[in-house]
Amino acid sequence: MKLLSRAHRTFIDLPLRTKLVLVFAFTMFMVAFVNIYMHVSINNLVGSIDKVYASNVSLNQLLTSLDDVQSNMFRYLNTKSTAALNDYYLSEQSYSEQIEILNDKPTDNELKLTEKNIRNISQAYLKLAASAVAAKRGRDVEQYRSIYEEASKLYGYLDTYINELNNARFKTNAESYNTLRASLGYMQTFSTVILLVAITGNMFVLLLLSSTITKPLTKLARQVEQVGQGDFDIDFISVESRDEIGVLADAFNQMTDSLKEHVDQIKTRMAEESRLKETQLRMENSLKESQLIFLQSQINPHFLYNTLNAGAQLAMMEGAEKTTLFIENLADFFRYSVKHTGQTSSLADEISQVETYLHIINVRFSNEIQYVKRVEGHVERVMLPGVILQPIVENAINHGLRDVTWEKRITLTACEEEDRILVTIADNGKGMTQEEIQAVLVGQPMAIETDGQQHRGTGLKNVIARLRIYYSLHDVFEIKSGGRGRGTTVTIIIPKGEMHTL
Repeated sequence: MKLLSRAHRTFIDLPLRTKLVLVFAFTMFMVAFVNIYMHVSINNLVGSIDKVYASNVSLNQLLTSLDDVQSNMFRYLNTKSTAALNDYYLSEQSYSEQIEILNDKPTDNELKLTEKNIRNISQAYLKLAASAVAAKRGRDVEQYRSIYEEASKLYGYLDTYINELNNARFKTNAESYNTLRASLGYMQTFSTVILLVAITGNMFVLLLLSSTITKPLTKLARQVEQVGQGDFDIDFISVESRDEIGVLADAFNQMTDSLKEHVDQIKTRMAEESRLKETQLRMENSLKESQLIFLQSQINPHFLYNTLNAGAQLAMMEGAEKTTLFIENLADFFRYSVKHTGQTSSLADEISQVETYLHIINVRFSNEIQYVKRVEGHVERVMLPGVILQPIVENAINHGLRDVTWEKRITLTACEEEDRILVTIADNGKGMTQEEIQAVLVGQPMAIETDGQQHRGTGLKNVIARLRIYYSLHDVFEIKSGGRGRGTTVTIIIPKGEMHTL
């Protein structure tokens, strides 16, 4: 009983993938075992059945050969034809070969003893037949007739003995055949029992496996609905298994506990946060607007990360690898934005953030946006204000690539040129007029339509302002376009005299 309980505990704690593989492997093993067993057993039985009447066939052939020797000898003695003599030699050789397989050893077995007698009489018969043929060839009529009569007597004895042995063999073989038929029936019954046991065991294991999955998921779904309605007074989900379901339940319990802890904090800070939000929304300075976004994103970062991690675990459990990768990239994107807003960051980290953002966007746009990167290795250590490149890429997608019918492409280039570092982001989208370029450079936000809604874009205005403040220079940002349908190129100009590195 303890061993069974331990095995059950071990099975419950296995990962879902391993459980499913084991159930499938068990089923396939039992089916394969039954099939192989039946195949080998039936082949053996068929072989045995084929051998059952082989002795009768052999005795019938022996009797036929004996008749051929007798008839061919008689033909030759009466006609002395060459054809009859050749037929006699052929039949005599065939009969001699067949009697060689008969028993010639002492035995108490009646059938084997009969075989020995037939062999001995056959040898004597063949000698007399050969003597009769030799006398005929020597034209000794009296001698070959006398010898023929003696040979004929032995022929009669042999015919009787062979028929008696054949009948005895047939009776024995019939009993063996019936035994083999009964064995075949037993094997069919045995294989059926094994299949039924395998099916029953498989159903039991499947029911056990399904209960370990459906019960906690059902309870989890009810509690998620409660949490969604704002009811945090729920019991923790207790799951015995340590598989993906157990991990998900633990993550949900942690998330719920974290929610309970932070809800009170949010309520007490609601008035202050509301006032801060209203004040900051009135700010016209783009840098202060960026700081507002930073403060808002920090209201509850741990709750955000825990929730995303729970979603990633659920997607992983369901085998949704693309969804898992999307959620992980989204978490990395938020984590980087919270960490680096208002701080400096390396060019390498900024490029990594761009790639993460493009992965998220490409999930939405079905990988329509191609990304090309050309970066000299040593320039990746250059320090920039945090979250600089991503807003430029976002602006290129929203203004340049959205709704275009041709292949969409973003190209990021970073290189050293004389006394400065150039970081360029180019798109092959709609392009810009000179009036639009000037409006951006002087700080006039552009109207953006996203998902059917109009709002004013402040991304580039924010980026330009922070670059000018960081480097204390005005000419650090450049926009070029060949006009409508010719794409847009944005360049960040970093002077070496103002360059900071890791």
